[in-house]
Amino acid sequence: MFRSPTDFHPSRALFLATLLLGAFAPAVAAPASDTPLMPELGCADCLELKIVQPGSFVMGSDTQGRQMGPDEQPATTVTIADPFMIGVTQVTRAQFSVCAEETGHSPRLGCWTYTQYGWAQEQTANWRNPGFPQSETDPVVCVSREDATAFLAWASARDEIQYRLPTEAEWHLASGAHLPTPFWGTQYDICDFGNVPDLTSKNKTAKAGEPCSDGALYTAPVASYKPNPNGLFDMIGNAWEWTADCWTGSYDGLPTDGSPLLDTVCTEHALRGHSWTDAPGPVRPQTRYSLSPVARQSIVGFRIAADIPEAE
Repeated sequence: MFRSPTDFHPSRALFLATLLLGAFAPAVAAPASDTPLMPELGCADCLELKIVQPGSFVMGSDTQGRQMGPDEQPATTVTIADPFMIGVTQVTRAQFSVCAEETGHSPRLGCWTYTQYGWAQEQTANWRNPGFPQSETDPVVCVSREDATAFLAWASARDEIQYRLPTEAEWHLASGAHLPTPFWGTQYDICDFGNVPDLTSKNKTAKAGEPCSDGALYTAPVASYKPNPNGLFDMIGNAWEWTADCWTGSYDGLPTDGSPLLDTVCTEHALRGHSWTDAPGPVRPQTRYSLSPVARQSIVGFRIAADIPEAE
């Protein structure tokens, strides 16, 4: 959580993190409620992390399926040997705002967003003005990978814990992308678990949508929907999330220990998770997206991760 350096202790992160089972439990519908699903943390700029237990799983396939992109080949078995922590939600506007105010970090103007003329690079758009209304608890978007790493550096110094972007393998495990079937059930149920291209956005910002309604045309406040079996919110939809990995167009060379795929000349980085609007096609946690680290889009945000601090 964001705390002053004097009252934050690495062991405190272990107390705040919720230990997760190594195997995913079946998705259970959350009880109906008019109250937000997000736990009450006591402050608008708090960061909550959960512990994900290690595991062995396969990323990708040796044969390209009907729903797969060519960048999901070849099949690679990954074994993450140690537990790690990942953000319960995507980083919000309120959280990013504290960093911007305290550090003076001011990303340059310009963001690819939805305008009255359709999708375009809008030179006046930025994270404060992504081209549509947002609340302070919506995920921050129009942030480049460089903006995300600037936030992580600031938050790490403030909280005395080394925050980072999750590796693509960590994100894959935490999201449930390795499960044999989608954790949300059928395509008619996905809107209960995420803000995705749906009937609300069909023929408005997208030409196709999932056959359900999530109630949001653009981004939605984080934790507006049911969590995945790992207790993490918005692991499908709302905003694509930057990862630590370089995107090379395939899984060739993907480290088998869960560390990030790095390249000496990395022009694009991998993102996961889909957003409030995407190109026609099924919404899958396995889908990969790639962008230049300086690119800003109104469908892209990020989530924090961290190694578990050693107890004092």
